Amino acid sequence: MNAIGRFFGFGTDVETRSGSVGSAGGDSPLPAVIPPPRMDLGVTWQEALKVSAFSRSMDQTNTMMSSMRATVRDARQRLIPFDDRAFPSIVNKPNLDMDWEEFVQSTVNDLFLHGEYIWLRVGDPQTVNLIPTSPREMTIVRERLPDGTWGRTRYAHLGREIPRSRVVHKKHTAVTGEARGIGPRQLAQGELRAALTLAEFQREWFDSAVVPSGILTTDQHLSNIEQDDLQDRWNNFLRSHRGQAVVLAAGLSYDAIQLKPADAQMLQVQDAIDRKIVRICGTPAFDLLVPGGTESRTYQNLEQSTLQYLTTTLAKYMNAVESGLTEVIPRGNKVELDETGLLRMDSKTRSEVDTANVQNGTRTINELRARDGLDPLPHGDEKPAPKQIPSERIDQTKEIEA
Repeated sequence: MNAIGRFFGFGTDVETRSGSVGSAGGDSPLPAVIPPPRMDLGVTWQEALKVSAFSRSMDQTNTMMSSMRATVRDARQRLIPFDDRAFPSIVNKPNLDMDWEEFVQSTVNDLFLHGEYIWLRVGDPQTVNLIPTSPREMTIVRERLPDGTWGRTRYAHLGREIPRSRVVHKKHTAVTGEARGIGPRQLAQGELRAALTLAEFQREWFDSAVVPSGILTTDQHLSNIEQDDLQDRWNNFLRSHRGQAVVLAAGLSYDAIQLKPADAQMLQVQDAIDRKIVRICGTPAFDLLVPGGTESRTYQNLEQSTLQYLTTTLAKYMNAVESGLTEVIPRGNKVELDETGLLRMDSKTRSEVDTANVQNGTRTINELRARDGLDPLPHGDEKPAPKQIPSERIDQTKEIEA
């Protein structure tokens, strides 16, 4: 067991910290006391995933993030080729038991649901594996020094303390003095609770056992026993004679309670809640079919919308993944996610850009064909001859300068 602990870097020596008896890490008979892991308060992550606007926002974010390829730049800001021996293998395969897409999706979902992600590093000094760990299983404590300032941050997994050097911890949104991060789920607690309450109302409204189907009235005075008997007889009649005509006597009348589907489901309220959730998550309303984002789309504003989504929302997730991977590779190198795949131009604009690049000599035909996976052409590596300026224009230019 000790050998396994040393391999994962958990360590077996327990440290004590000065403080009051019974406090976390205090001078007590229980050295290095760690409080319980993080508890979900308010709307839990399982409940949040039941809200369609929230779960779809998370799905769209992790889908776009997992489609980006990771690249590495050296200290001179030059890209390291993937087939180069200097390219860190941990970047292409961060976890030995899952592929890149699953690893990134797990990380992004933790940022979305818990406001932070935690990787446990395996290997010393070179990291050979990164294990995504649920923040709900982790305990994070910031020590308070005697002078009132904050000390180092301590980590424990299921009650077992882990050295700081073995933990990669990144937050979605950091708050001064808070050891844990906060994310869209914590920021949208009121909106998520309203969405869940509305869903429960919709379920109960269409449940005939909860909401009455109509009102039975009479112009006669009835005792409580007679009212109960009349109600039971009427309900039994409706269940056994559904769809048939009925004759009412003795001053009885029946009014059915009917609402339009939009009113019964409170669609306007639901749309307002969805807009608030989408606003907090930073997801384009048009992509989630939320009213208020149903403007027509063209190639141009689609590309602009994707660029805006990339710079205002995805950039935070990208920075968290990039900085986490940069920590576990040799110093001086930097991991960057390639977002060019998300900004693909339409065929017309792409052809115009390619033509301009060939004409000004920045690209050759074969370079563009190689990009598209096509075979080279015999004269595709030739660059166009520089444009010749007529001598008359040169003379006129000299006269003007003189």
